Amino acid sequence: MTGGEAGGRGRTDRLPTVAVVGAPNVGKSSFVNRVVGRRSSVVSDEPGTTRDRGYSEAEWAGREFTLVDTGGMEPSATTGLQALVTLQAKVAVEEADVIVHMVDSRLGPTEADAAIARELLASGAKVVLAVNKLDNPADDTERYAFYALGEGEPHAISAIHGLGTGDLLDRIVALLPEEQEEAEGEPLPTLAIVGRPNAGKSTLMNALVGSERAVVSEMPGTTTDAVEHVVRVEDAGEERLFTLLDTAGVSRGARRSVGVPYYSTLRTSQAIRRADVSLLLLDAVEGLTGADLRLAREIEESGRSCGVILNKSDLVDAERIRELEEEVTYRMSDLEPPFISISALTGRGVERVLPFAARIERAYGLKLPTHEIAEFVNDLVARSAPAKGVRIRYATQTGTRPPRFTVFANRPKDVREGYIRYLANAIRRKYDLYGVSVAVRVKSSHRER
Repeated sequence: MTGGEAGGRGRTDRLPTVAVVGAPNVGKSSFVNRVVGRRSSVVSDEPGTTRDRGYSEAEWAGREFTLVDTGGMEPSATTGLQALVTLQAKVAVEEADVIVHMVDSRLGPTEADAAIARELLASGAKVVLAVNKLDNPADDTERYAFYALGEGEPHAISAIHGLGTGDLLDRIVALLPEEQEEAEGEPLPTLAIVGRPNAGKSTLMNALVGSERAVVSEMPGTTTDAVEHVVRVEDAGEERLFTLLDTAGVSRGARRSVGVPYYSTLRTSQAIRRADVSLLLLDAVEGLTGADLRLAREIEESGRSCGVILNKSDLVDAERIRELEEEVTYRMSDLEPPFISISALTGRGVERVLPFAARIERAYGLKLPTHEIAEFVNDLVARSAPAKGVRIRYATQTGTRPPRFTVFANRPKDVREGYIRYLANAIRRKYDLYGVSVAVRVKSSHRER
């Protein structure tokens, strides 16, 4: 199973993914902002403004999907920043269900466009060709030259003005995987072990699977790709199967090199997006670092769930463990991840790791009856009302993995962000959703105008 298959083409209960790729400065971020409806990506005339992948939830014609903005691809680049940006875009391609290849109508087909088209066609992905910067798509003769790229019909658009974008989105949505109920035989839920180099990830992996499946070394950064193994877990009185991923360590300064450290960082990011639960392994001796917090933020932004494991607890006293637990609670307040303490080397506490992860995964897949969440939100509103004049009519669960809830109000724009957090935090406490991103959005009830 490749990263691309498990990431973009995996579980049916995740949102499908659409990646927008192309050469620098063709208008990818402008298109993403147009679709998302807010300035989620920085737009500039300076090529290379977007460097990392940016993920946003989007909706069109009743279909929700994840839209991925990428930096400009230059397939010929082998060193320097542009090579890093290109590698980021290639990872996005691996993860996606549909690729939008964006080109600049004013430049005509370039060598970079042709090189990107060759890579996309070779990948076997579903590709939609978008010819941007046509301010009058009705006069779209310039798009015909792009048939030469071999990617099918070129769709004329102007991302800045929104012209032609509806037809393009219709085509994109038509290519998304069909919505279907969870079915027997689908991929197993996935757990990823992530953390800084030398935190003990491979040692823990070996302890969990009972074999030297991953190469263990005292030199940080030995593991360079994800290692996976199927494990059995006792959870809530039943035996379940999970795919367990070990990942490369994420080292400081890795994003400044195109070699193994940088590639390993990208693969770790991809493993996070593959996983239902990421187990963030902390070194109890070194404590919580900026790199750990960046990983926690990446897990949260990916919409996945997280549990924290304090490793090497045999090398510190109980007071140090309590300090670390308090720091995790304070510094990771958005996710509020649960945590346990272990020693992967001695085996102490290792038997708790998989049941711990299974409990988080069960919360991640929470499905509530409509009447139950509606009654609970009504109680919350009765205890603490929103802004004056705002009436919340109804609430329902609209998604899972992670749990997503929609609240219907007469004046949705007047529901403050703080009140949405109040609802989300109350739902988290009620249903033990610690370590799970709880998404609450507000829509119009259409009962008052």
